[in-house]
Amino acid sequence: MTTFLVLGGAGIVLVVLSLLLGDVLDGVLHLDALDNDLFSVSTLAAFVGSLGFGGAIGLALTDNLAIALVTGLVIGVLAALGALRLTRALRRDDATSFTADSLIGHTGTVITAIPSDGYGEVRLNVGGHVRKYAARCASPVNSGRAVWVSAVVSPTAIAVTPL
Repeated sequence: MTTFLVLGGAGIVLVVLSLLLGDVLDGVLHLDALDNDLFSVSTLAAFVGSLGFGGAIGLALTDNLAIALVTGLVIGVLAALGALRLTRALRRDDATSFTADSLIGHTGTVITAIPSDGYGEVRLNVGGHVRKYAARCASPVNSGRAVWVSAVVSPTAIAVTPL
């Protein structure tokens, strides 16, 4: 049981080191050579820690080393796959998928009234980020009113239609 608990503790130490040193550990240990998150410090820490603690639980429940080892391996692999998915989700870059054309169809709120012959301001929530754009409309729109983006005029300006 001690061996399993030491492995679980080593997993926790790896997580703490990863939190403190960030991607430095990946570079020092050359785990990023494959350009794959499967061998990142977070994935290895999840595997080692879960293998240790899962094996300790299996040994405590069955008192059979083979079953404890299989239990630890299964839990370790599941934890590593979970860490892999989370790491990929966190590293996904939303900025690359955002384009000005993707604004069309989004709804927003007028924060500065839009006159019929000029620009006002509209607040949009796009891709989880609140963005503010200059906006024009064929008719005047008061602040606080909901609008729909009908066209992109420039990278910083949009055309809207009141809802």
